[in-house]
Parts: sequence; structure tokens; C-alpha cells
Amino acid sequence: MPVDAKTFKPTAHGDVHQCRGCGFDYIAPRPTPDETAGFYDIGGYYTQGGDFGRPPPVPTPGFLSRLRNHLAWRVDRSDALIDVITRRLPRGAAIVDIGSGDGSQLALLAARGFRMTGVERDTKSVSLQGEHTQVFEGSAEALPEQLPRAGFDAVMFKQVLEHLVDPVAALRNAAQLLQPGGVMFIEVPNNDSAIARQSGLSWEHMDVPRHINFFTEDTLRATATLAGLVVEGPFFCEYCRYFSDEYIALEQRIFDHLGGAGPALRNSPSRAWRLLAKTAGAPRRIKYDCVGVVAVKPG
Repeated sequence: MPVDAKTFKPTAHGDVHQCRGCGFDYIAPRPTPDETAGFYDIGGYYTQGGDFGRPPPVPTPGFLSRLRNHLAWRVDRSDALIDVITRRLPRGAAIVDIGSGDGSQLALLAARGFRMTGVERDTKSVSLQGEHTQVFEGSAEALPEQLPRAGFDAVMFKQVLEHLVDPVAALRNAAQLLQPGGVMFIEVPNNDSAIARQSGLSWEHMDVPRHINFFTEDTLRATATLAGLVVEGPFFCEYCRYFSDEYIALEQRIFDHLGGAGPALRNSPSRAWRLLAKTAGAPRRIKYDCVGVVAVKPG
């Protein structure tokens, strides 16, 4: 990836390597934790409640665009993380959201009756605090001292682990917050997805240098296992939005800044139709653009 996927300026961390032993993908040279902090100093990043890097609004979708979106919705069987958590935990459970960003997940889960605590290192983020939520500055690498060890029923990492320099250490550290038998919910972009393969460097989750790690179901399972957790099973999500005119325009914008380094073909409505035909009945690990695991801290 020759440029920063948001600023389109050259980046020294654009080479993606794969481990021949386990298949794990990662950028090299790997940045230090201090270096990664500067990657988010771009103003309007989504964790700060902004829409930095988004293309201008597209015209009102026509009939074929609406039909494509409807058909994608009809075949979508995603397991949204909030639903996975709601099915797994009783109402009133205490959850800490590491990398809580703009606080949207805190609000959604608090509305379902969970006691929410957020941890966010980006001091510019618009973090939510309310009757059932509190937010502390920190990260998985440097947990806030205010958080009680072994004091939570669950920990969640939603679209966070791909940003961390040492994901295994981050999970081990976060596991200290769990009671024995506590549950960890981890969701990341799916590097095995047909969407990632078709889009190549134009894939939105190819967000170098903020995305340091690129997971598949297998490497995410291995990461959680190395951290001492017992993996119960995967879940998959994110599908419909990739068939919208807005997302097509986003990939087109990235493609136009790659200077020939990206995929051979620019995204278009016809490519979105082909992707829909290819993925409608595909296996879940190929169909969906994000993968997650539910893992338990041994008791």
C-alpha cells in the first residue's frame, strides 16, 4: 500500500507480509505504540465522530441501485456483535468496551440493559458517558487504574485488534479484567472475504498504517488461543453496505489515489453486481467482511 489510506500521503509502513507458518498478515516494519498514536492525528477520524476520507454525498440511488441493495439485504444473515452479546449475556452484565471510540456501542448496549464502561486512548474521541456508562482514558496496553481486575463479566474489542502492535499481549492484558469464566467478544475485518479479495488495495479495511494486522478466522482463533482464552466459536457480519453507491464511491476515491498500484479494475455498479452474485450463497467465512470470535477466560 504506497499511501496512507486516509490522507493519501506516502507511508513508510505500507508493506504487508504473511507468516509462512500460520498465515498471519501484518504490516512491516511494525510501528511502535508511540508511533501509532500519530496515525490518528488527522482530524475527523471516525472514532472522533467525524467522516474523514469519505467522498462527497452521491445522488439519490436509482432503481437498479435500490434493487441491488434490497437483494443484498435479503441474503444477509449477519450476526451483529450487539446481538451476539445480547444472546450470550444476561441483562445487567458488566461489560468493558476497549477502544470505545465515539461511544456508539456503549449507547446501544446500555440501551439493552448492560452496565457499560469504555476505555479509549484517543483523547479527541467523542466518548459517551451517561447513567449506565463511564469512560476512562487508556488502552489494552495500558489499562486505566480505575478498572477493577477480575471485575467484569465481559470485555469487547470491536474493530480494535487490527490496530494494535501486539494483539496477543493486548488480549492477555484485557483478560485480567474478567472474572473466571468471563467472556471476551472480538470482531475484526475479515481478510479472507471475497470483498477484500476483489477490492485489493481499494478495500476500505486496507487502512494502512492504522490497520497493522489483517486477520482471518483461523488467525483470529490462534491469537485468542495464544492469549490463554478458550474459543467457543466464530460469528460473521458486515455485508449489505458494500453494495451501496456510497461504498462504491469510497472505493473509487481510494483507487484514484493509488496511481496504478491498486486492483486492475475500478469499482463500479457492475462489479458490485458481480460481487453480489458471487457471495449470495457463499460460505460465511468468504461472504462476510468481518469475523469475530467469542472466547472464555478459563475458570
